[in-house]
Amino acid sequence: MADIWIKVITPAESYDLLTLDELKLILNIPASDTSEDEQLKQWIEHYSDIVATMCNRVFAKETVEETWRGDTMPFDSPRLFLTHYPVADDDIEAVESPRGSSIDPAAYEIENRSGKMRIEGAWSEPVTVTYTGGYDLPDEAPPALKQATGLLIQGARAQRTAAAVSGIKSITHRESRVQFMDPNAALNKTGGALGEAAETVNALLYKYMRFYV
Repeated sequence: MADIWIKVITPAESYDLLTLDELKLILNIPASDTSEDEQLKQWIEHYSDIVATMCNRVFAKETVEETWRGDTMPFDSPRLFLTHYPVADDDIEAVESPRGSSIDPAAYEIENRSGKMRIEGAWSEPVTVTYTGGYDLPDEAPPALKQATGLLIQGARAQRTAAAVSGIKSITHRESRVQFMDPNAALNKTGGALGEAAETVNALLYKYMRFYV
């Protein structure tokens, strides 16, 4: 497995996978209702990071300098799998092998969607690639990532609602009595829903996960 060193030159302005308005739409909260805005914003940041961690990658568009070491010639497959993708052809600033010795752009090609780069001809490690890759978040985040993040937040919100009534079954005042739902039953139902959501989240994220080989 290659040893990859990543230096972020220009970090992203946002790492959020969806907007507040998009989350409110998923949760069926009216746009005019601002009572939960701060909590929702915190969840967006929190669960966007969780999704990125689950997928073992950074989705936000950044300019980075990646240096690859650990392989020796001859290569069975002379390819690099850039960590920030998608990557447009025009977003490759330089490919050097070794550092300071530029590789002719005609000698390499990039698969834009996956960030897979193939270099033709003889080259040696280390290879340094300077480029800009990823999504301009949150607007360019794929719908699957938005939906997965929304489902995780939906589950967290359901748990919070169930926990709010935990331990209180009824309130009696004189002749009046207010009966609350059984919190244990509510949590059990929520847990079942979260289990189903987890399967959906994993299915949505699978094709966006980065596996190192």
